[in-house]
Amino acid sequence: MIRIEEIQFEKTFDNAAADYEKTRPAYPPAIFDDIFQYKPLEKDSSVLEIGMGTGIASKPFMDTGCRFVGLEPGKNLAELAKRKFRNYDNASVLTQRLQDYICPNESFDLIYAAAAFHWIPEEYGYPRVYDLLKDGGAFARFRYHAGSDEGRPALTDEIQALYREYMQREKPAAFTEADAEAIADIAAGYGFTDTRCRVYRTTKDFTADEYLALLHTYPDHMKLDEPQRNALFDGIYGAILRSGGMITVYYTTDLELARKRVH
Repeated sequence: MIRIEEIQFEKTFDNAAADYEKTRPAYPPAIFDDIFQYKPLEKDSSVLEIGMGTGIASKPFMDTGCRFVGLEPGKNLAELAKRKFRNYDNASVLTQRLQDYICPNESFDLIYAAAAFHWIPEEYGYPRVYDLLKDGGAFARFRYHAGSDEGRPALTDEIQALYREYMQREKPAAFTEADAEAIADIAAGYGFTDTRCRVYRTTKDFTADEYLALLHTYPDHMKLDEPQRNALFDGIYGAILRSGGMITVYYTTDLELARKRVH
C-alpha cells in the first residue's frame, strides 16, 4: 500500500471544525439527483463516504436508508458529524483515513468523496476505490470552487490586489466544463467505465465576519506566516466593510461519475 504522509491540511480543517460547519456551502440538490439516477440506492445498498468532514454532503445518502459508512480523519470534525447524525441507525462515522480503513474488497455499491478526493494521490485513491466497489458499483467525486464576486467588481479588484501582495498570486481562474471532463477522464485510466461529468453554478452571501470565518478553513491561507495572514485577512475584512458589508461567492461545483466494470 502507498503510504500517504500526514499533512497539515487535516489539522487545519479539524482546528476550524465549527467554522467549517457554519460557513462551507451546501451542495446543489441536483448533484444528488444526478448521482441517484446514475446509481439508485436502496435500504440494502452499502455506501462509503471518503473525507466526510462535518457531513455537509452526507444526509441525502443517509436518507435513502442505505448502510452508510463515513470516514473522517479529523477528530473534531468526526465528533461533530457523529452528534449531527446520532439519530441515524443506518450510519456510522469512523475517525479514519481511507488508507487506514480495513474492509474487504467489493463491499460497496457506491463510494463518494465531497471536496476530499483531490487530497489523495490518484495512483492510490482510484485503485483503492475500484477494489472496494462491487462489480457495477459507482464512484462519485464532487467539489466546489469559490469564484470572485461578479456583482461587486471594485471589491473583487481590491481583494485580488491583496492576494497578489500577500500570497503572490491571483485568485484561481473560474472552473470550467473542460476541467470537469479532464477529471472524469482520469477514472478511465484506472479501469472505470461509463464516465460522466456535470457542472453546477450557485452563489452564497457572506457578511465580513462570516467570510473571515470561511477563510480560516482554507489550508493555503492558514499556512501563511501569522503577520502575513493577519494583514491579508484584515485587508479583505476592511474591503468588504467598505463595499457595504457583504460579499457574494460565485461557486462552481463539479461532479464526476464512474462505474466499476462488471466482470
